[in-house]
Amino acid sequence: MTIDRRRSMVRDAQGSAKRWAKRTAALATAAACAMAGAAPPPADPIPAAQARQIAARIVDLVETRGLPPREPQAYAQAKRAVTAIVENDGEAVDRRTLYARVKVMLDTLDADGHSFIMTPVVRKYQNKRPMAGMEAPRFALVETAAGKVLHWTPPQTVDGATEARAAYLKGFIDDASALPGFEETCALVVDLSAQHGGNAWPPLIAMRPLFSTTNSGAFVDRDGKRTRFVHPPSLEDMQRQLTGGTANPLSRFAGLPLAVVVDRFTSSAGEMLLVALLGEGGRTRSFGRTSQGMTTANRTYTLDDGSYFMLSEKRYAVGNAAPIRGGIVPQQAATADEPRSAIVLRAAQWAASESPLCKAQRTSTAALK
Repeated sequence: MTIDRRRSMVRDAQGSAKRWAKRTAALATAAACAMAGAAPPPADPIPAAQARQIAARIVDLVETRGLPPREPQAYAQAKRAVTAIVENDGEAVDRRTLYARVKVMLDTLDADGHSFIMTPVVRKYQNKRPMAGMEAPRFALVETAAGKVLHWTPPQTVDGATEARAAYLKGFIDDASALPGFEETCALVVDLSAQHGGNAWPPLIAMRPLFSTTNSGAFVDRDGKRTRFVHPPSLEDMQRQLTGGTANPLSRFAGLPLAVVVDRFTSSAGEMLLVALLGEGGRTRSFGRTSQGMTTANRTYTLDDGSYFMLSEKRYAVGNAAPIRGGIVPQQAATADEPRSAIVLRAAQWAASESPLCKAQRTSTAALK
């Protein structure tokens, strides 16, 4: 046996001994607390005063801004469990236990289970997690008998910082300009299959030319007040500030029919984008499968311990229709075994057949023959 191998075995044995000693000490402490009739020490302690402040703020936000509970009695019971854990006389509170009880309380809200807390550790992991659609081509061409169609799959993003928005739009513009044949396209398919949640605003800004001033996509708050969230002049201002005035490649599709592809993973921010596109009325048609059903708008609050509190404060709606609950059913549903490529092709065929720009191209081509 080599010296290096012996040293490795010693280190492994020492590590195992330390882990065993740590577990034994924890068990001994828990046993001593049980014999004394006391609770074991918290595994993730935060000061009791801080825990009380966090709990009070969460309850206040829920009751003044959040969507209401489905059953008030269930909410009241869960709220008592939250307040009970911070009303003890100890010096520390177990954060994991506190947030577990908060989750139970949030799950009583009529918010599709969309309200949640993201601790600093989870935030760090989330920021490193690769986003859906970032590696796949964002633009592609789909050939149809009625014309060449642009297939755009906006990638997911969670970062709302100004620098991140600018980088998102730069990638969007650069990818479009690098696509051979882009100028020959006469119709558009917006594919939301990579929109699994996060921040809807960067892709919404990119979509600016697709929206009219009569767009009817709306938020509906806890009191039933409706607010339209698609405002083209504001989106244009944001795009100008973030891109320095670079032309938007989707401008050629302004006012044209829109085909939208959605699937069961389209969620949260993706469903907000779907509602925005459906807010264009009869010129939009959706294809695919029912979306995931996180059809509530969240606002993010930073808690005293650095955690993010995502609170569902509004539902989505189109026009004067009832607020959306659960998944959004596409207008042209996919068959049970229809692959995504076939759904995209079907959407592209519809968009090209309905597009005046494609019709003009066909007429021009026919005149040259």
